[in-house]
Amino acid sequence: MGTSTKFARSLFYVRSNYVVKKIKTPGLSHVSYLVGSGGKAAVIGPRRDCDIYLEIAGTEGLKITHIFETHRNEDLVSGAPILTGMTDAPVFHGPNAAGDVVYAEISGNGARFEIGQLILEVIETPALPA
Repeated sequence: MGTSTKFARSLFYVRSNYVVKKIKTPGLSHVSYLVGSGGKAAVIGPRRDCDIYLEIAGTEGLKITHIFETHRNEDLVSGAPILTGMTDAPVFHGPNAAGDVVYAEISGNGARFEIGQLILEVIETPALPA
């Protein structure tokens, strides 16, 4: 599996039935992930330059079906509203004590999502009391 210079800052992990790609944002302390299986993919913590996710998904034969934000970012403007507009994939966000995230559904500890053959489960750290 080769990489183009555009993806030179990405780390690629491929197992027999799933893909995990780590995407570093140049010039920032920001990393996002694309995980996929069975023709479907999720993006975790997208940056605003969202074309890279569509390019990677297309190269891997995946359709982005879920977008996740794990927490509120004070040092980064989220790309989730942009990416959902490009893909129609729903956005899920962790509990946010600072207020509502109007473009996302709140998803808490124990929530499970099927992405092809992968199952992603939300694990809050630290876990909030039930």
